[in-house]
Amino acid sequence: MKITTIIVDDEPLARQRISGLLSEIVEIEIIEQCRNGKEAIAAIHSQQPDLVFLDIQMPGIDGFGVLDQLEKLPVVIFVTAYDQYAMQAFDYHAIDYLLKPYKDGRFYEALGCAIKQIQLQNLSGIHQKLESLRIAKRVESVQFQGLNFEIKHQGITNIISSNEIDWINADGNYVELHCKNIMHLYRSTISTLEFDLQKNGFIRIHRSTLINNSAIKRVRYLNSNNQYKFILHDGEELLSARSYKERVVEFLENNSQLLT
Repeated sequence: MKITTIIVDDEPLARQRISGLLSEIVEIEIIEQCRNGKEAIAAIHSQQPDLVFLDIQMPGIDGFGVLDQLEKLPVVIFVTAYDQYAMQAFDYHAIDYLLKPYKDGRFYEALGCAIKQIQLQNLSGIHQKLESLRIAKRVESVQFQGLNFEIKHQGITNIISSNEIDWINADGNYVELHCKNIMHLYRSTISTLEFDLQKNGFIRIHRSTLINNSAIKRVRYLNSNNQYKFILHDGEELLSARSYKERVVEFLENNSQLLT
């Protein structure tokens, strides 16, 4: 199921930046963009979104005024240029508080927390959550547990560490886990995995691709199309997306020896 999302900000460029970042996330469906508090109240009342990106200072009704008018609060990420409202924002149980200007990585960190919170709200309990993870319409099913993957195939269970994974590719409702010459399927989305693995040596270079840093042999900049080619130790070559250039540049600043 898509996570329905409303963006509320009186600045067109601010709405455009958020919608652009969200366009990379297949789980997110932007159902409306609002220019002020009045529009936001009407939209949230009528559409009951899962997630709202909410500015604070807006003409007329501010962000807190919007929430005061709601009976049922969605998951809220405040996005503002003012840091003095942080404590008040968390009094409204906001999942996060983004201070403009923010980097892509900070945005996706907040989004990851929101996605997890919404997923938990949509599950009635831990038993249903485990059961839903076990449902797979493929021969092979994988359950992610911490930084280990429990892989079940034809009645045999094996445990692999995320350290054994070279790269991950999105495949519809599944992801492909590439481990040397073996590929495993896992029923999940790449965005959900990203937020668990980004602090454990993985970088996302494309909406469909996560790479284990230790699997990277070298990186080449392709000036003609403003992309980077990641060459892995096993010879696999993966291209970054132009929209992920900021992340790649930040990664290479800390791993300059890889750039050739």
